[in-house]
Amino acid sequence: MEALKILIIEDDVFLGTELEEQLLEFGYTITERVRDSKSAIIAFRRRLPDIVLCDINLEDSELDGIDLVKVFNTIAKVPIIFLTAFGDAKTVARAKEVNPAYYLIKPCNPNQLQISLDFAIANFMNKEEAELEHSLKLQEATTPSLHVGADYFFLKDGHKYVRVKVEDILWVEALGANVKIITEPSVFTLSANLSSFSKQVPHDFLVRVHRSYMINIHRIESFYGNRIYIQKNGKQQEIPIGKTYREGFQKLFIKLASD
Repeated sequence: MEALKILIIEDDVFLGTELEEQLLEFGYTITERVRDSKSAIIAFRRRLPDIVLCDINLEDSELDGIDLVKVFNTIAKVPIIFLTAFGDAKTVARAKEVNPAYYLIKPCNPNQLQISLDFAIANFMNKEEAELEHSLKLQEATTPSLHVGADYFFLKDGHKYVRVKVEDILWVEALGANVKIITEPSVFTLSANLSSFSKQVPHDFLVRVHRSYMINIHRIESFYGNRIYIQKNGKQQEIPIGKTYREGFQKLFIKLASD
């Protein structure tokens, strides 16, 4: 589990400091806080953020925020939240050219900032899902709390999003209408059943072995009969293999021939 990493690009020192303090209070990580386009490009390359808060009007800068994001998009695609005091039609039209995840008018309060982050992650990940042709609909007609990328997903944890790497999952356990996602350091609960989760996070190494369990086969320590053993926090955890899943599970492993 990793806290969301955010790059702040704001030429107003007071506002930049205030944004940083608010984001740290929310539980996010700040990669850097910079004031001009040249420093921003260096910071973006040095430590790729999960999201960028970018002022549009950057004084004493070679590029304004919109042209700066065009450069970012040639390096890596990350969600962008534009921060600006300008809400005129011309500025908005230019901003739309680079497909920002959100457009925030300054000054903004902490609640508006948090909402912008929620929408930015949701909008960006929904776009990524479409491009990857993932069908990522939760069964509940509520705001999704899971946003999936190729090898990770963002999960709402309290008031913030955290990045969970799929490879870090030990197993997933069904709890009625919810699933419990177990990683080495943490346990998360998601409002989705096990079938829904498996469709949203499709990876070959995440395998259903029981009507109530899905495991990461890379994390198996041993298996015997209808039991699988996985290490968590130095202790062996026992996972059952369901009768209908046993044959499929055994086919995952090549049996070495004896001489």
